[in-house]
Amino acid sequence: MYCSLKKILCCAMLSLVGINAAQAETYDNDTTVHQLDEVSVVSFYRSNLRTGTTLSRQNITIENRGQEPSFIMARMPSVMAYSDTGNEYGYSYIRMRGIDQTRINMTLDGMPLNDGEDMNIYFSNFPDLLSSMHSIKVENGANIDNNGAAGYAGSINFESVDLLRDTTSSAYAGYGSYNTLKVGGEYNTGRKGRWAAHVKLSHQQSDGYREHAYNNAQSGFVKIGYYINNRHKMDLLSFVGQSRNGMAWIGSTATEIATNPRSNGCSSEEIDHYIQNINKLQYQGYIGETVSLTASVYYNYATGYYTFDVDNFMCRTIDPDWAATGEIDYYNQEFHYVGGNAAAKFDLNKWKITTGVNASTFNRRHLGTNNQQEAALWDNTGYKNDISLFVKSTYTFNGVTLGGNLQYRHADFDYRGDQPFNRIDWNFLNWSLHSRWQCDRYNAIYAGVTRTHREPTRGDMFGGEENYTTLHTTQAERVLDVEGGYNITLSNFTANVNLYYMHFDDELILNGAIGNNGQPIHINAANSYRTGVELSATYYPIANLRLTNSSSYSINRVDYEQEQYTHVLSPSWIVNQEIGYRIGGCDVGVGIRYRSSMYFDLNNRYRIDPSLRLNASLSYTYRNITAGVYVNNILNERSYSNGMLGANEPLYFIETPCNFFADIRVRF
Repeated sequence: MYCSLKKILCCAMLSLVGINAAQAETYDNDTTVHQLDEVSVVSFYRSNLRTGTTLSRQNITIENRGQEPSFIMARMPSVMAYSDTGNEYGYSYIRMRGIDQTRINMTLDGMPLNDGEDMNIYFSNFPDLLSSMHSIKVENGANIDNNGAAGYAGSINFESVDLLRDTTSSAYAGYGSYNTLKVGGEYNTGRKGRWAAHVKLSHQQSDGYREHAYNNAQSGFVKIGYYINNRHKMDLLSFVGQSRNGMAWIGSTATEIATNPRSNGCSSEEIDHYIQNINKLQYQGYIGETVSLTASVYYNYATGYYTFDVDNFMCRTIDPDWAATGEIDYYNQEFHYVGGNAAAKFDLNKWKITTGVNASTFNRRHLGTNNQQEAALWDNTGYKNDISLFVKSTYTFNGVTLGGNLQYRHADFDYRGDQPFNRIDWNFLNWSLHSRWQCDRYNAIYAGVTRTHREPTRGDMFGGEENYTTLHTTQAERVLDVEGGYNITLSNFTANVNLYYMHFDDELILNGAIGNNGQPIHINAANSYRTGVELSATYYPIANLRLTNSSSYSINRVDYEQEQYTHVLSPSWIVNQEIGYRIGGCDVGVGIRYRSSMYFDLNNRYRIDPSLRLNASLSYTYRNITAGVYVNNILNERSYSNGMLGANEPLYFIETPCNFFADIRVRF
């Protein structure tokens, strides 16, 4: 398998070079490259038959204050975000339809962002990623279109800056509550002959709301485009981020919070430091009038460590009478993620067909040490290979579009450590069928069904341990997702209503406990389902007055040990209502976010109360300068975002009280 993957990657690189060489002599001086605008690699993985929400470059620029992307996307239907630190900087998490981010496929220009072993993504390692994005497309529901981790709950497709259209350069500075600071700048050249470039540098920091839950991060992003001619181009993308954090992944008791709302369940000894680097070389272009191609190779690297206060963990989550040892463990990790993908899209009038291949190999070393002995506690490496072949097609006639996707995916996991281990292989055949009827220019109806599978993560298999002792599960989970909805588009009103039913077999669900590596523990449940309705709407009752709503209602049930429970961290109601008014260069906005109560243990004994937060913003633009002030939780409501099981009583994660952020951006 290792050999075949290497051959595939080498062939992809040679094909890419060959295409460039064949086309290099046809360069001309015409700088209009309208055809290339259509050849976005993200479009190869987006479905026009599915419901979803897209954030444009303008939306991202307005909302981006250095916070992690989770909180911007939390304004979309069925999406919930929360953080360890209490505010929007540091470790944050996103859930879609109550399902965690290891089951959400995330890509950057078609390159997987979830790591290959645990399928997780920590936005803390990607500081200020949003400043270099052209768009973000969020699609709810199971899908099989993308590269990397299974799109079990949905997918988030990040698209990097468009070098031809995103040509404004800017400098930025902002400051807010809890010593939160962001400074940065970007420079965009636009097209200069055959070349175009984007360069961004940024620094951000925050003390965090919870004590010693700080974040200090820097990042750089470079994208260079080379235009062979008006039909073929190359892009080179490189991102590097560094992040240092005070850890806050353990909650506090209700008594501790009542005494000191900023209390942190982690000790001040628990910190981390990570460096992440992503590099990607990509080809895009047209062959003839009907065929568009994309091919890329990428390398994702990360290294770092986090510390683990053994006494604190044991006393808070296992045994309150634990005898102190003074042991501090160091979890050192380093991974290498190499892959490539290639796809071809055929536009045959009514027929559109896309086919391609994705392949990757991943390895991560886990090294455990502590402050009391020289010998390593553990030293092992996990290996993960992934290859998928896919084809999707649509046919359009009389306003009706029918589509089908088929994917074969192979994944395998191997392990080298102090215990013998037999490689585990999974083979999946995933499929989907979708239809859309454009009734007239204003109204459309759509429906679809998707069947997909997902293998367990290393953490799931090892039961939250860094060193392998026994396998807790190797069972893949499966979902059948049925979707349908209605879309209306008028001059001053747009809306989408989506209904879904997701039935799971052997779903890996949270039970509320935390493993010895600090990661949540999942267990298999034979039968479970999630069903609900999602609404997104925008209405302009008068010029410059904007009303926006994104809401969802869901029922989430799991059968476990002959009883039926509500899924963990799966609220029934999520409502976002925003009002915006623009007059001249002044923009005023008020938003209400409501989340209903939710359980955080499998047996539904412990519940987090509903949360209602009122936010406001005011910005003013004069020529090339925009200044803004943003106030969150104006009513100063005390609320919790998450919870976990403790040794004797539950532990909670508090959200920030009233806080502000002010910034200024200069464009040139």
